[in-house]
Amino acid sequence: MANVLVAARQSLTERAAQLRGLAEREHVELALKLLDSNAQGLSERYPQTLTLAFKQVAERAGPEAGNEAEVRQTLHFDQLELMDSDQVHERVALARSQQSAMLAADAALAELDTYICATLGMKAVQPERNPLRPEVFVRALQRLLAQTQVPSLVQIDWLQHMSGALGKELSVLYKTLSRQLHSEGVSAAGYAVVHPQDGAGPKVASSSELAQDRHETVLTLDRLRRLMVDELDQRPADAGLESFAAQFSREFESGGDVAPTPDFEATVPAALDALQEMKQVDRMMERIDQRSHVINADQAKVEGSPQQVREHLRHGAIGLGQALSLEVVTLMVENIARDVRLLDPIREVVKTLEPALLRLALVDPRFFSDKQHPARQLLQEITHRSMAYDAVDTRGFTSFLEPLQRAIGPLAAMQIENAEPFEQVLKTLVRIWDERKQPQQLEKAVQALQHAEERNLLAEQIAGEIQARPEAGRVPSGVVDFLCGPWAQVMAHARMAAPASSEDPGQYAMLLEALLWSAQPELTSKNIAKLTRLVPKLLGKLREGLNLIDYPSVKTSAFFELLMKLHQQAFKPQTQTTAPPSFDVVHPSSMDSTNPWVAPAEAKVSGFMDLPDVETPHPPSTSMLEMASVHGADPVVTSIAKPVEISADMSLPLGAWVEMLVNGAWMRTQLSWASPHGTLFLFTSAYGRTQSMTKRSRDKLLATGAMRVVSGQPVVDGALDAVAQTAMLNSLDINL
Repeated sequence: MANVLVAARQSLTERAAQLRGLAEREHVELALKLLDSNAQGLSERYPQTLTLAFKQVAERAGPEAGNEAEVRQTLHFDQLELMDSDQVHERVALARSQQSAMLAADAALAELDTYICATLGMKAVQPERNPLRPEVFVRALQRLLAQTQVPSLVQIDWLQHMSGALGKELSVLYKTLSRQLHSEGVSAAGYAVVHPQDGAGPKVASSSELAQDRHETVLTLDRLRRLMVDELDQRPADAGLESFAAQFSREFESGGDVAPTPDFEATVPAALDALQEMKQVDRMMERIDQRSHVINADQAKVEGSPQQVREHLRHGAIGLGQALSLEVVTLMVENIARDVRLLDPIREVVKTLEPALLRLALVDPRFFSDKQHPARQLLQEITHRSMAYDAVDTRGFTSFLEPLQRAIGPLAAMQIENAEPFEQVLKTLVRIWDERKQPQQLEKAVQALQHAEERNLLAEQIAGEIQARPEAGRVPSGVVDFLCGPWAQVMAHARMAAPASSEDPGQYAMLLEALLWSAQPELTSKNIAKLTRLVPKLLGKLREGLNLIDYPSVKTSAFFELLMKLHQQAFKPQTQTTAPPSFDVVHPSSMDSTNPWVAPAEAKVSGFMDLPDVETPHPPSTSMLEMASVHGADPVVTSIAKPVEISADMSLPLGAWVEMLVNGAWMRTQLSWASPHGTLFLFTSAYGRTQSMTKRSRDKLLATGAMRVVSGQPVVDGALDAVAQTAMLNSLDINL
């Protein structure tokens, strides 16, 4: 760091000598003065800041960590609306500094990557997995500078003049480490050749691919931000045309002749479902076709391929705002259409929709800033729901695609003046798709799991009260396990079903004192008559309570055996009294909130998967791991080829599509609901088949590779984030 500061001072001095403007020269001289006064503190504190940065990198290490440069990871399209121009400038300066350091250290870094990846057990190089990559050093430096009392503009100047020198220092460091690892016998990993078609997700385009129209516009990060907050000039809507809203209302909403959607039964054949769906779409599209006279002559000339429409609209764009709006839509559609997670027919649907989106962008900039905009929601529903199908021949994909194609086609040739056509198409398609999901079944599953979580939380509270009783420490642990487990569930169930005024519904709490007394032979042996009268009532009440929650008898038989042995000891002579019998835990304590109990009825309606406990988070050494289902859900068998690396945070976003290995086959399903306290999760397939599990089971499936994430971030969000990344790259290349 001392070397970096010396080089930065020299660079700033040379810069000041070159400047002719008084204000600029004074700014650089101020930066020099402040650098001199802070140099010692920066040198002393940088090692600590860097160590913290390394720890943070280690904490999020894993296959999902560092797929992009960190500056790209943290840059999201929707964040730009909340940023001001200074923040955008700082972000670009940071990225430029990372780029400068990367270029200076690139050759030495390429060699070090091979050794670092080899030490991590990789056969092929993954540069983003190198914890010593330049962006980690640059970010640590940026955080350190932010801790000073120096103005942000001065910090940016420092960072820009330090980054090149930092890259040179890193080059020396990387060469030293490579020689050291080589001398220790590390065999370098190789670079894998990745063909373009093998890539996943959206592409970040370079500025050379962009905006070759007559305006020669280039999408930069600052221009993108200004577009989102409507600071760029937009062409006003043609006041001579009749309000589309009124036209749409008259054409679409008058008459009330749209037949109500039939209430399909689950037994209706799929072919009849498809016919009915076509009728619904056809009714809507007939009304859209009636608006064909609204398309003006100028637009009629450019009916054809999306590329023809795009070029025509580009040449007719007025102002920078319209030109950039068209560029953003074009990049977004290209990114979506390039996403390998989407099936080919879905990509074609998105391309078909492009002309309508281009026309919309000219008149409605809210499309970029409003995530709830009907057009963005339509794109989101199309792409995200299509994730339910992993191949075009998957059951149900044809009936998903056909109404979609019928609804989207007419939009391409329609004059667009606002979002209402997209909203109508969205409502129709969502209604069709949701009918097949059997929402009543999903609602029942959610209600059952909500009840299970509420009962478990109350049982956890009751278990704490039981463990706090003095008598609990004088009975065998198996008795306490039963009371804090199944019996706490019984008491919780009774309380939830009874009026709030009931102090002890079912008198199940009253049983506690009697049971704890009967489990102490040193006490019961002194009052055999009381024990004799108590036992029949006690056993009857226990069975009554357990039947109330339908608790499996196989899980309580061991407890009843223990209780019987404790009672028998009371009848033995005092000299023959032996130590209490040993007892294995029959049920996890309700104090374990990560593994709540689900009743058989709740398990049946939600498709609950009860997986056996596995202490280690890593896969076993055997090639197959069988996971049983106690409540009748499908058994899961997962094939483990190698240990699966997982991050510390296994959280899945709501709506994420995953694949689970069920009965030897991968089944695609969606996380459709998570309980308020995050203890239970419900997954739903495209046709409404539900599977639920605890957090512990979900984490176990992820850890062992029996569950893999297909799509966490929505496709549209990822495509727009890639647009922001493109704008960032363009900002590094030019200075506008």
